[in-house]
Amino acid sequence: MPSQEIGLPIPNIPHAVSVTLPTWEATVGYEEGEDWVVSKMLTGYPRFFIHSVIKKLALKIENKYGRDGERCLIFPSYKVAKRCREFIQSHTELNNLKVRVLQLSTPPPSNEEEKSTIIQSTIGVVFFPISQFPLAKNYWQHSGEGISSRMGEYVLKALFHDGIDSPNNSSNNNNLGAARQELQAQQIQRKSPSISASFRSPSVSAREEVENEFNTFIEQKFGRVLDLKFANEAKIALRRRISGKVDKSHSQKEEMEKARRGKNVSETDVYLFPSGMASIFFSHYALLNISKQPKKSVCFGFPYVDTLNILKKFGPGVHFLGLGDDIALDELEEKLESGEFNIMALFCECPSNPLLKTPNLKRLRKLADKFNFAIVIDETVGNFLNIHVLPYADIVASSLTKVFSGDSNVLAGSIVLNPLSPLYSSLKKFFDNEYEDLFWAEDALWLERNSRDFTERATRIDQTALKVFELLQNSSIISKVYYPYISNSRKYYEEIKTPNGGYGGLMSFLFHNPSHAVSFFNAVNLHKGPSLGTNFTLACPYAILAHYQELDEVAKWEVDRNLIRISIGLENQEELLQILQSSLDIAAASA
Repeated sequence: MPSQEIGLPIPNIPHAVSVTLPTWEATVGYEEGEDWVVSKMLTGYPRFFIHSVIKKLALKIENKYGRDGERCLIFPSYKVAKRCREFIQSHTELNNLKVRVLQLSTPPPSNEEEKSTIIQSTIGVVFFPISQFPLAKNYWQHSGEGISSRMGEYVLKALFHDGIDSPNNSSNNNNLGAARQELQAQQIQRKSPSISASFRSPSVSAREEVENEFNTFIEQKFGRVLDLKFANEAKIALRRRISGKVDKSHSQKEEMEKARRGKNVSETDVYLFPSGMASIFFSHYALLNISKQPKKSVCFGFPYVDTLNILKKFGPGVHFLGLGDDIALDELEEKLESGEFNIMALFCECPSNPLLKTPNLKRLRKLADKFNFAIVIDETVGNFLNIHVLPYADIVASSLTKVFSGDSNVLAGSIVLNPLSPLYSSLKKFFDNEYEDLFWAEDALWLERNSRDFTERATRIDQTALKVFELLQNSSIISKVYYPYISNSRKYYEEIKTPNGGYGGLMSFLFHNPSHAVSFFNAVNLHKGPSLGTNFTLACPYAILAHYQELDEVAKWEVDRNLIRISIGLENQEELLQILQSSLDIAAASA
């Protein structure tokens, strides 16, 4: 059953991506920084909440290498750490601010046998005055380039012979055999691929279990899939998996046109990143660097919060056309024609999160070709089984954390370069010289395992999502459902939809009475927290969670403060529909 305890990881394992915020009030309390919520947060979404093992590593490094009054953040390379330093120095109000970068490396394996458990890794550590921590944390959050918790755990053990403690509760040890059997059965059957079950005895609370880190043993000892020496093979498999899917055309005509052009995507056009946001960030970074004179970009449509932050805070700035509809497209064309806009790139989501709008990609591509700007498409929400956006993009970015992984236990992203883009040669040269593989070996192993049944899971989620949409659409207390199937922009979605594709597992909705949103959310017996694309259904009050400090501003772009977003999972369809209907009934009966 989904936990309703504040601050527990979702799933209940040490490297979980999401965290439980079970009520509307708890979500507000988290955003307000109220102690009754914040003090219970054992974890959080990794770009916003620095994992405890990374904090522990940072403290060890500060104690050994730091100077008085300094703090540090840790990145997976010296080059990334330098980017963080440049960001701090360019955004601080202090003159002559001293920011140091230290490079540390773990020992390499000394023999062939050690290659299974030891891998040489390098980290870049940025030291800065304590007062600059919020600014440094901004870089961590926006760029998505911080080290992962698994990498932090490995480096902590390798450099300081420290790590996660052994469980000290006897009831946990007594449960070990049963837990192992349950996990093995789950992995074999893959009926619900997430390693999300809480293995607890009646005498041990969920919080004690996490604090004792018993589930660490479940994940590390019994969930390990491959040795570290196979990490490169796992990455090759991932790139091939992505290139094979992303280049699949949705019509015979388009396939023939591709054949005539004679160039398709290969695995060498796919690049892996430590998070989806890192793929957005590096796309922007690459375009800035290949441009003779960097110019502003356009953000077309209301995007996920940090995409807009990247475009605002790195480089010359951004023109924000937040509605992302045909009227906004007319405005874009007029300003391009008049010379008011002279842009480097256009960034958009397909469909957008959380309003599920699909831009007119054909028209955007024509404008890009005419006015010589790049198009970067984030297809995370649609996913490349459902939609084919590559012909309209110079760069396709994805968060592999979401439905591609599904298990909510690894952060990852990808970039696909379009070989037919007029910018391909310039981008390819830049990537060949500047791209670093920062995707941690263990994370790659987990993602490769998780994504093996991506097609089957995505298809099942699409089918259930249509049924959930019908349920919500027919509810008398719901005023609007946001979903590609019902959107005003559906015609543009259909143009890029693959032959067997669906409409994705993400939808948002509003109630006629805002109090019903609170009643519904508090009553619904589902996992509740940030992220999407998980193998379990996941809900959140989206505007409260992502835009609490700017609710009036986002309302201008049709993002209502009472919006609920739901990401459909792999639960039994009838059971999920019953849970939702029951919660709608409770909301309808509330005052």
